[in-house]
Amino acid sequence: MREALAAACALDGHDGVFSENAAIVEAFLIVSSQWRVVALQGRDGTRCHVVGLDYAGVRAGLEAAGIALTPELFFGLRIMEDEARAVLNEEH
Repeated sequence: MREALAAACALDGHDGVFSENAAIVEAFLIVSSQWRVVALQGRDGTRCHVVGLDYAGVRAGLEAAGIALTPELFFGLRIMEDEARAVLNEEH
């Protein structure tokens, strides 16, 4: 994962990850399985709805990876969470 992130950071232009965001992206990738999901019943049947990250799971995942959860990192994770949640909850 670190190699892929390093390669993305090395790209020129806007196709990669800016180096100042690399730590946040790496942390997000580490905890990207820690979503809270609920089932919603609607006219078209049952669907999953992503509520957000499970912050206890995020803390445990980052701790296990040896990453300190600083206020700056948490803020960055919240931004990524908001954007990812919007995409994950899009109806297809």
